[in-house]
Amino acid sequence: MTPVLPILRAALADALAVFAPSECVGCARPDRGLCRRCAAAFAASEPHATERFGQRVWCGLDYAGPARRALLAFKDGGRTEVASALSVPLRAAIAAALAEAPAGAPIELVCVPSDAAAVRRRGYHPVGTLLAAAGLRSAPLLAHTAPHVDQVGLDRAARSDNLRGALRLRPGTASLAGRRLLLVDDILTTGATAAEAVRALRAADAAVCGVAVLADTRLRADLSAAPGTFG
Repeated sequence: MTPVLPILRAALADALAVFAPSECVGCARPDRGLCRRCAAAFAASEPHATERFGQRVWCGLDYAGPARRALLAFKDGGRTEVASALSVPLRAAIAAALAEAPAGAPIELVCVPSDAAAVRRRGYHPVGTLLAAAGLRSAPLLAHTAPHVDQVGLDRAARSDNLRGALRLRPGTASLAGRRLLLVDDILTTGATAAEAVRALRAADAAVCGVAVLADTRLRADLSAAPGTFG
């Protein structure tokens, strides 16, 4: 079923643009949604690899400048009309991660779930919306065990403690033994969220073949507090 709230938001934005000029969510130039220059820059961005907790992660964009502003508008401002442009670098990061995965059985995509409160507030799941815009689907395998403190403002150790044990398999999901998975998320910061998702999947005997994200916050180094926990 197509979410109604994002469609209504986009229709309202189109109606308002007739009476009041709107700005590009990336660079603030006069435009509707995302300007062609920003969209072209996102599409031209080459995926890059980074490392968190000993795990290689492929990223489509740097979480900075127009990309950061566009992603914040998409996630927290209801600007779902930019999903199509943002899906291009995410798809490139996924392709890069798949390209270096070991040969074997087909690899399924699985995304980090939003908690119920975030879905109610937004009216959509950001990563699922991006994958749909890219023509991709993820397997609904993970769920939150309980509400947790918002990660914003927490340091690396606090984020890891906050999320420890926060994810599990969705009720009714059978063993993942023999299934090969690629984890997908939107923003990579310390890597605590991705590490917890990988832990939950491997605890169910899945083979996690890689991680891909739309954008990452560049760190000076991978200061792993627990080597191997995310490898």
